[in-house]
Amino acid sequence: MIGGRISSRAIRFRPKIHQQTAIRDCLTGAAAYNRATYLTERMSQVPALSQVSSAPADLKGPPLRRAMSYVTIAWLFGAFWMHAQAGAPLTMFAKTLGLSNFEFGLLAAMPFMAALLSLPASVLIDRTGHRKGIFMVALYLNRLLWIPIALVPMWIVLYGGENHAPWAIFAFLAFFFLMHAGQCVGGPAWISWMADVIPDRVRGRYFARRRQLGIFTGIPAALLAGWALDRYCGHGQSERTILITCSVIFIVAAAVGLVDVFLFHFVPHRPVMKAKQPVIQMLLHPLKNRRFVWFSACTAILWFAVAGQGQFVSKFLIDHLKISSTQVQMIVLVVPLLTQLVVLPIWGRAIDRYGKKPAMMTGMLGIVPVGAGWCLMNSGHVWPGYLLASCGAAFWTGVEVANFNMVLELSGTDADGNHGGTAYVAINLVIVNIAGMAGGIFYGSIAEALTDFQWVSGIAWLAPMSFYEVLFAVSAVLRLAAFLPLLRVHEPEARPTFDLMRFMAGNLYNNVAGAVLLPVRLIRRDTGEDEAESSKHE
Repeated sequence: MIGGRISSRAIRFRPKIHQQTAIRDCLTGAAAYNRATYLTERMSQVPALSQVSSAPADLKGPPLRRAMSYVTIAWLFGAFWMHAQAGAPLTMFAKTLGLSNFEFGLLAAMPFMAALLSLPASVLIDRTGHRKGIFMVALYLNRLLWIPIALVPMWIVLYGGENHAPWAIFAFLAFFFLMHAGQCVGGPAWISWMADVIPDRVRGRYFARRRQLGIFTGIPAALLAGWALDRYCGHGQSERTILITCSVIFIVAAAVGLVDVFLFHFVPHRPVMKAKQPVIQMLLHPLKNRRFVWFSACTAILWFAVAGQGQFVSKFLIDHLKISSTQVQMIVLVVPLLTQLVVLPIWGRAIDRYGKKPAMMTGMLGIVPVGAGWCLMNSGHVWPGYLLASCGAAFWTGVEVANFNMVLELSGTDADGNHGGTAYVAINLVIVNIAGMAGGIFYGSIAEALTDFQWVSGIAWLAPMSFYEVLFAVSAVLRLAAFLPLLRVHEPEARPTFDLMRFMAGNLYNNVAGAVLLPVRLIRRDTGEDEAESSKHE
């Protein structure tokens, strides 16, 4: 996610990678869409799962720029959908339905449970080669299911009474699972498809810029949702009003999200050749790659550590600190998005120069104290939440970008036509999401068992600790444990992690100093122009 204006003249690739006219044309025409990340390593060492007959990456000139434009514009709608329903609306809807602490943990585990479907989806994709068709059907299902999520539980509660609340909760969790199932079936198809559509030399920057642009629709969506909740679901409002307001937010978000999926109809696709290997042999290929196995082990521990944080942080802010919905959206969504806007360019350049492993190590080192820092939020002050949200987003962005591009690298097509196949994506998702599912249930079980837990720390400015602080402390310890398998991940071209840290620190300082000194520069420029104008008149 690269910031600033990028042109073909401004980009300098490594000397051993030559620039092609098609890539320069792509960057010039789609200059608004580049993402900070890495130049992909070649996959000659990775076993091929299927061959590409005629990859869409062969697109050049206007067709390539047009395809990249559609992929980027689609995300502007996708980001609005994602951030409108996340955070406070989902938490308040679930809380009003009456979910217990364990069920909140189950809610956090649902996306990971659904991700297990990525494995059979990968087999289907590699057997049929119809990545685009599978993606379109699955993602339409993903967006449309927000309508029954909004309406069915609310109808059961409002017209069936409190006696039917368990059925409303069951329906909510069931539809929520199916919604994520659509995402997880279409996800491997999309990643493999985009790996062949977007040229590898600009892929990292392109996806960074694409994600960065999504921030400009995601922030208004989050703030609009928070304002609606504060306006119509303030203190003293009935459960009926809260459920109706949240349902309207979900349905509006779903309608915008459908536009995101629709725009992919205009993105070209040429099916990969059907895999000729037996299914078992095809799925075992990723597990023979030691680099992939250690990488998946690292991300599995990390996702186990952070699995329940999203739902329980939102619940902590609403229940424990009792802040407004707009403040919740600011801490959970808006501040992280604004932080990403600043750090994405830096992470992109850092990964390009120093590699993915050093970026993951730096990011993971940073999120350990952030996880523990949430334990200090019970002092009653809200400002530490903004600081923690900003720091967490700054470091997590590096982890996320490096993780995404490592998997993208393994699943794409190299210059020799070797196709990594969606099995790499699917196996990684299965490993990671089994861990995430277990983590969500684990945190939900701890929260349920320690519902009435209180511990007085003896620190005057801290309130008694509850189960929330226990969850945050356990998460911090597990984040640190994820370092062990990451040390075994081999990346020959990676440079020392300390060099990356120095690069990041220098760039952050320059960016902050530039922002602080910008008003002074503007004043000096205006003063200079006034003096020049005065001298002319004299």
